[in-house]
This record gives sequence, structure tokens and C-alpha cells, in this order.
Amino acid sequence: MPESPPGRLVVVDDTTNYMAIDCGHVVEIEGTYFLIRGNEREGRFGIDDQPKFWVKRAVDLRTGRTHILKLVFHEEFHARVGSLHVKCVRSPEKEGQVLELVRGDPWFMQGRTARDVCGNLVRVIDHIPGLDLLSYIHSLPVQHEEYFQTHFPAILPNVIGSLRGIERLHDAGLCHGDIRNDHLLIERDSGQYKWIDFDLNENFLDFDVWSAGNILHCVVGRGFVSFRDAIQASPELAGRLSDEDASVFFPHRVMNLRKVFPYVPARLNEVLLRFSAGVRVFYDKISQVVDDLEECTAVLRLSRAT
Repeated sequence: MPESPPGRLVVVDDTTNYMAIDCGHVVEIEGTYFLIRGNEREGRFGIDDQPKFWVKRAVDLRTGRTHILKLVFHEEFHARVGSLHVKCVRSPEKEGQVLELVRGDPWFMQGRTARDVCGNLVRVIDHIPGLDLLSYIHSLPVQHEEYFQTHFPAILPNVIGSLRGIERLHDAGLCHGDIRNDHLLIERDSGQYKWIDFDLNENFLDFDVWSAGNILHCVVGRGFVSFRDAIQASPELAGRLSDEDASVFFPHRVMNLRKVFPYVPARLNEVLLRFSAGVRVFYDKISQVVDDLEECTAVLRLSRAT
């Protein structure tokens, strides 16, 4: 049912000052009225519930449907992959291009673009109820070996399908730009994996490729495996782990997970090592990652059958 707005309405049609748009306000965009329910939040690097003031949860007052309104927010920073520095820029226009390209594709969030009275490009995103990938993995009440034997074989094909979706973007000359475990949601009712958040842009598709390694580390390790945690759990690893076993993206994380979990198949570990500090041959296309992972699924099926 459509929601009833509060008694005294504040109607906003210019979203330039997104900080001034608060819970209970109504935003009008191209004739559609949205009741703001609050700011979206995310937790990263151990900091929980950081508000994203330019991203609002809202209800369409006509339909009663929940949407995410992404307002114009300009940001520029550099990310580092090993010795490489990558310039990252937020681009509402690029996210609009992605939304248009992936319309109807189940591996991606869905939405549309609209402009407020001042021409700001607002993205109206369909709300996806569910958990992000890492939260889902951590919700499974099992230890790593049981997780790897019983849950991981079902997770891997979904990760492969998700990365095939990224390949579609690359074929169109676009990137995701911010591939992270919390930007891959698992829809509650359907179990469908869906990418979200496409507003970061880099003129460097390899950034997506390297970021895919972080997803693989997360799903193989059942979360993030640091050198410190691995050695605390198994002190003998102190003499076996080296700097070359680290992730290129995050040097404190172990990418050579077969050393920590010996039951990880060698072929799958070879894929992980392509994202490690000791790598000699890099992936330069997401399709190469996917092809190798599909080979790994066959190895996993064979090992389970025997």
C-alpha cells in the first residue's frame, strides 16, 4: 500500500544539497514523489554503519515501492594495486550507462535515471532485500572445512555467473569500478546474486580484474584471512608463509590459501595465486578468470564424487 506522508511536508525538487535532504522530506523528480526514509549505510575497514548522505532510501508515494535514490556526489581518489596507482572518479553518467546496458539482466541491480529541476542526474534503484556476500558467508554456522565441502561448491557457480556479468560490461567498454564483497548482494527470496553500485569509474578495466581476486579470496577463505589470524590459529605457518603469498591488493591478507587450508584443490589455488604478490603471469581479462574458475568447478565435482 502507498505510504502516508508526515503531517507537514517538506518537498524538495533540487537535490544539489543532498546533506539538507532528511528523513521525512519528499523529493520530487520528473513528477514522481519519494518519501525519504533515511540515508543508506555501509561498513568498511572495521568502521560500521558509515552513512552515505548522497544515497537515500525512499518510498514511491504512488506505488508504495521502496527505492534507493542515488544523488549526484563528485569524488576523486587514487587506489593502489601493488605499485600501480589508479585514479577513481565518481560518475553518475557512467552508472546511468551501466543501468541502461544491464536492463533486465538478473545479475545486476535494476533502475533508471531521472533529472531533478536543476539537471542533477538521479539514479532511482529498485531495492534488493537480502545480504551481501560476506554477510551471507559469515551467517553460515560452520567451520571452514565443512563450509568448503558443503557450501562453497554451490557458491562458486554463482560467483562465476556474476563475473560473466562483469565480462558483459567490459565487452561494452564499461567497468564496474568498485567490485567488493558488499557490492554483490544475494536476493533473499530468489537467491540470485546481483551486482550493485556502478558509479565509480576508471579508464583501466584491469582494476575490475584485480578486484575480482578479492571476491575469490573472500569465498574460498570464508571471509578474509590475514597473516596474523592464520598464524594465531596455526603457529607452524609462521615459518611457511612468505611475502609472496600475500594479496597484491591487501598485503596483510593471505592469497595462497592452500597453505592455510590444505584441502583447497591445487587448481583453484593456482587461480588465487594469479592475484598474489608472487605472481609472474597476470590475468588481463575477466574472461580468463571465469574460464579458469569453470575448470575448477569440474575439479570440485570430481573430488566430491570420489
